[in-house]
Amino acid sequence: MIKKRLVQVVPDSKKYIAGNVMFQWIALISNIVLMTVITSFIAGLADTGAGGDIKSRAISLAGVAVVCFIVRFICNIGSSRMSYESSKTVKKTLRNMIYEKLLRLGASYNEKIKTSEMVQITVEGVDQLETYFGAYLPQFFYAMLAPLTLFVYVCTINVTAAVVLLICVPLIPVSIAVVQTWAKK
Repeated sequence: MIKKRLVQVVPDSKKYIAGNVMFQWIALISNIVLMTVITSFIAGLADTGAGGDIKSRAISLAGVAVVCFIVRFICNIGSSRMSYESSKTVKKTLRNMIYEKLLRLGASYNEKIKTSEMVQITVEGVDQLETYFGAYLPQFFYAMLAPLTLFVYVCTINVTAAVVLLICVPLIPVSIAVVQTWAKK
């Protein structure tokens, strides 16, 4: 889960994590808009009274689709950029902290651990934290925000369906845990 102490060590990463989540959320909104316009277009095709304005509806659908694709493209780039910035900040901060700690210890650290082991642990450990800050934390918060956003949107269509979907969201990790337990046996 979230390690508060670890996040407090690198407070600058919070803004990048928030930016990453924001870009992912805007991409979700863009996708909702696109799907709504597509379903509205299909419903208009099914409506027998639509007749002559199919061409204008198709043109507006194409326009909205292009805008939504551009927004999603920009959001994907922005999300990747925020992930990179978060990872870069974490690596820089933690490596500086480790280096300063080694300088404070002086040559005495060499009595307890070999220099090669220290370097390997430092590099691998920081790289794993890069994944934690750059991918896991933003995805964790987005996974909390997306179902709520979809719940609000689906409530405008059908409240009962929205409530059922919101109730089923916690069942996803439970089912994954059950499958993992069963697979281990």
